[in-house]
Amino acid sequence: MNEMTNNANELSMLSKHEIDELEKKVQFYKTRQGTRLAFHEYGDLKGHPIFFYHGTGSHIHGMLLHKPGLRSGFRIIAPDRPGVAQSDFRAGWTILEYARDMADLADHLEITSFGAIGVSGGGPTLMASAFAIPERLHCVVDLACAMPVYGDPEIVKHLGTMDRFYAKLGTRLPLALFKIPFSLLGIMQRIMKSPKSFAKMFDSSLCPADKEIFKLPDMQYLIMRDFQELFRHGSKGPAYDAQTVYKQWGFNLSDIDIHIEVFQGTADIFIPPKFSEYLANTAKDVRLNSIEGQGHFYHLAYGYQMLKKVQDLFYADKGHRVQCEL
Repeated sequence: MNEMTNNANELSMLSKHEIDELEKKVQFYKTRQGTRLAFHEYGDLKGHPIFFYHGTGSHIHGMLLHKPGLRSGFRIIAPDRPGVAQSDFRAGWTILEYARDMADLADHLEITSFGAIGVSGGGPTLMASAFAIPERLHCVVDLACAMPVYGDPEIVKHLGTMDRFYAKLGTRLPLALFKIPFSLLGIMQRIMKSPKSFAKMFDSSLCPADKEIFKLPDMQYLIMRDFQELFRHGSKGPAYDAQTVYKQWGFNLSDIDIHIEVFQGTADIFIPPKFSEYLANTAKDVRLNSIEGQGHFYHLAYGYQMLKKVQDLFYADKGHRVQCEL
């Protein structure tokens, strides 16, 4: 299904001050393994709960759903995976284990069922939740998520230069070696004090539509803060988290029974359309919504429009899912 976009739609950007204020409101949950899991809450704290699974970064870009969540009545719960930002690292953690952590966190927050939205490198944890705890999920929304296809050279060739580089190393190197080149991102965010300069590093992964979004000073600051939080406690945790995308996931996508809505920009280079097509052709119940001419960062930069679609699809008519044409 192709969806035509309207570039006049309202952006969900936050100012530097708003980002810094939201960042102060971190909460912690002690997992059954005894480690601390850090999470933030955005949007309407009395609204429909949705867990947001961050990409290969931290929770920061999930902040772009704060104002849309307030408007649409969604409570956005954004946990950081082990070793990312202020979450404790847990040696040997698996994405299926983390999916169970999400069910435990929901219990802690007295939430029976919740929606799950994943973006980019949040694909493994989103799919693990869909596989392991489908009875807890009100909906599953994939915003151009990574898939277990990094060993396929025909698919990987569609990635940008930097992403191909890390994909090649991530699939082949042990963590002790992979964390060395991956730590370069952490080093660069300390060296480059200008958000504009830091954002420039991602040029090879940006299509024209994404480059327009990256021209926005607020977006540049958001991306830099995202990586500052990611590497808050060094590179081991972030490198391990990145490798969960490239390594075996521990389950088959074909065994996922719950319905999945996918939103994919047709011009995306970060996560090319081939990734979402793979999911649509492998899992049992997937609807692929193609967003013509848009890239990877459209989904969150235009968070008002995205959450409105989620509302229409899954929360209309007193919470019962309805079918609608996008």
